Amino acid sequence: MNSQRRLVLSGLLCVLICDIGGVIGGVFRSPNSDDALFWRQQAESYLKRILQYEPNRRQGGAGVARNVIIFVGDGMGIASLSTGRIYKGQLAGRSGEEEVLSFDHFENTGFSKTYNTDRQVPDSAGTATAMFTGVKTKYGFIGVDYSATATNEVAASVSNIMEWAQAAGKRTGIVTTTRVTHATPAATFAHSFDRNWECEAKIPANVRNKTKDIARQLVENAPGNKMNVIMGGGRSAFGAAIPEHLKTAFKFNGSMEKTCVREDGRNLVKDWLVSKNGSEAAYVWNTAELMNAEVDDLDYLMGLFADTHMSYERVRDTSEGGEPSLADMTEKAIRVLKRKHSNGYVLMVEGGRIDHAHHQNHAHLALREVVELDRAVERALGMVDLDDTLIMVTADHSHSMTFNGYPDRGNDILGFANRPDKLPYETITYANGPGFQTHRINDSSDQPSHLGTWIPVETMNRSAMDYRHLSAFYIGDETHGGEDVAVFATGPGSSLVRGTFEQNYIAYVMSYAGCMGPAKRFNAECFSKARVPSGATDTVRSASSQLLISIVFLAVAKLCYLI
Repeated sequence: MNSQRRLVLSGLLCVLICDIGGVIGGVFRSPNSDDALFWRQQAESYLKRILQYEPNRRQGGAGVARNVIIFVGDGMGIASLSTGRIYKGQLAGRSGEEEVLSFDHFENTGFSKTYNTDRQVPDSAGTATAMFTGVKTKYGFIGVDYSATATNEVAASVSNIMEWAQAAGKRTGIVTTTRVTHATPAATFAHSFDRNWECEAKIPANVRNKTKDIARQLVENAPGNKMNVIMGGGRSAFGAAIPEHLKTAFKFNGSMEKTCVREDGRNLVKDWLVSKNGSEAAYVWNTAELMNAEVDDLDYLMGLFADTHMSYERVRDTSEGGEPSLADMTEKAIRVLKRKHSNGYVLMVEGGRIDHAHHQNHAHLALREVVELDRAVERALGMVDLDDTLIMVTADHSHSMTFNGYPDRGNDILGFANRPDKLPYETITYANGPGFQTHRINDSSDQPSHLGTWIPVETMNRSAMDYRHLSAFYIGDETHGGEDVAVFATGPGSSLVRGTFEQNYIAYVMSYAGCMGPAKRFNAECFSKARVPSGATDTVRSASSQLLISIVFLAVAKLCYLI
């Protein structure tokens, strides 16, 4: 029997044995358990179901992706997509409704259920953990399952797509407009009981010596310390802040604008550069440095372009001394990651400030950030071959924003929702947030709820940079929304994105298509001769019997709930 047939049969045998283990395991496990094994089995079950659809059966699988790029619009729910699409068209002088986003034409779409294991409406830490590890978890947890405590993060940790990719010989990277230690990017490399532990100053003193802050994990621990690209904001968490006179002049309010400032005197950027001694590595902190970097020759690139989150696109300093756009960062990241000698790459790109703008009811800023994410996707599409690259675009959760009224076609999407002869109200409003107070007459809080308690919206300065759309209920930061979010996919493996599924299934799509991590065993193409590196035939042949033994061991372990 040749090596190719041995590998394929071994892979199929693995699937069969694991299926038996799953069935037997399911008999003894509670159907609503929230441990890692439950969520992994749930994702495997949905994957096998989708693989039975005719297109996948006819083709013998969903294909293999050498490269995987996942774009996350943080807070980009369905209403944000619809209004962002119109806004994009209106920026170009068109009506807007007929506009298309760069990923609207992706051939496969689905819906993701975003709840955390302990919340109907989730946060970004739990949702990102689901997307990048295949395991749902609690609100505020990063890279750990539901059992995590402040001191057992290692025991509760779950592996993620970057670990799977690096084990498969792929290059890896993250790009974000938030701090690189913020919830969504952190879930690609960190394991933390509290998403706020971005630097040591935020960790309670009684556990500070028992855990590592997220910035240190990125620099010191795998997979973060092996990432080839790290770009976004967050210099303060690394002890590498820049002088005050170089910072953006416009200040926004809200809890999302607070940052984590190191107090231990360490400069983790310097530590990162020292750790890359002997490799082609570079650290950049403004647009000029990024654009001038020899990215085609670099092994490692770190770019931290703001002390906290990067600026909203509408106020971004576009000069050479300012901050690069999300599209520019995405292009440079892909150029660093593309190397002939590797087995491909995995890249996560986040448009993170969509979320922050919504939290403060800044609809105009949020929609501009949707457009910028769209531009980043468009830039990536122009650089990759979709025959070997899976691209996914999704959101981690939605927001409480509504798209309402009966405005005429072509009406300003940021304008009024009703006819001019009626009392005006806005097309975009929020269920809650600080916009309530913005529109409220300050001395009328004790009056009955009638028109006299509100500032007439047509008299307000709605073009102001910090203008807030009306919200129905006051809260300092608007909340997320709990409805399903859209998932768009194109390239090898994209046919697996269909229907309505749990959010952790997204990790299994990337795992299956990328021939990495737990779902690799379901993809027979991953074991074909063409996938075996040159010169490795003898190693594969000698390892066949060991592989079979390992399969049996894993199956037994699964039955005993050891994995």
